[in-house]
Amino acid sequence: METFLTIGMVLSGLFFGWAIGSHYTGATMGMAYGAGVVKKPMTALVLIAFFVILGATFESHHVVETVGTGIIPAGSMTPLGGMVMMFTAALVTAANTYMKWPVSTSQLACFSVVGAGLGMGAPVNWSTTIIFLFATWIGTPIASALLGFLLTRLVDLAMRGRAEIATRVLRWALLAGCCYAAYTLGANNTGNAVGVLYGLKLATPLKAGVIGGLVMALGALTWGRPILEKMGKGIAQLDLDMAVGAKLAQSVTAHTAAMLGYPTSMNQALIGGIAGASRARGLASLNRRALTEIVFSWFFTPILAGFASYLLYLLASKALGVR
Repeated sequence: METFLTIGMVLSGLFFGWAIGSHYTGATMGMAYGAGVVKKPMTALVLIAFFVILGATFESHHVVETVGTGIIPAGSMTPLGGMVMMFTAALVTAANTYMKWPVSTSQLACFSVVGAGLGMGAPVNWSTTIIFLFATWIGTPIASALLGFLLTRLVDLAMRGRAEIATRVLRWALLAGCCYAAYTLGANNTGNAVGVLYGLKLATPLKAGVIGGLVMALGALTWGRPILEKMGKGIAQLDLDMAVGAKLAQSVTAHTAAMLGYPTSMNQALIGGIAGASRARGLASLNRRALTEIVFSWFFTPILAGFASYLLYLLASKALGVR
């Protein structure tokens, strides 16, 4: 039974990684695609896949350790618990991708771990890891908005009086920023899917990161287009200066959080960056209907994932007679 559950946990983690990869295509390459810097959707998806693998391989270990052993102690993790955590988060993420609602997979993963952990009767590190995760989630859109405001102003100053080369430079800068965002996605979100592999001592942080990066890349390539289209063309209308400022704000904010070991939301960082860039111009560039859908999903889906993970663990544990 334990072997069966371990296989189920691994498959659930891979499913979640695939769902993450498909879900964040818009948050990484959407601006370059929406602005016409990248013409073809498949080109955007291939770039995402390449840089996601790089970020997952070289910088995902901090988040792998946080999700794997930071929320509940490693000794409290069980194959059934790990399977329930990842399967719940994967299903909720896939549902949001189907609805084209960008959501925080970091919050989904962490709430799923907490929900199953409570069902297991495991100690939850509320006063250490969880409180810092909440601070990160609250601070992410705020920090990104401030950076978006500042960076947009700086780009405006740098490009002033350089009309002949400004467009070309900004287009390349936006593409570079989107590639950086894809790299950050690998560093920031891979651990959400494969952290349980490390928690159960089935893989080192490096090996878990490589595995997670590969399945995330596959998710982007196979089911990434719907969110790419929505985020690229349905969320905001930005000129190139604002897009570069917003994209760099998103990437720097999320990358910093990943280096500290606290996974945060690429989507929340992006919306914060867009809001800051818009304020730098005194504009209201956000599509309010799309934004309302996103904010609702931010609050509703993590809570749903936590309750679902808790209940699913209790049901599965009772049905199978294992902890």
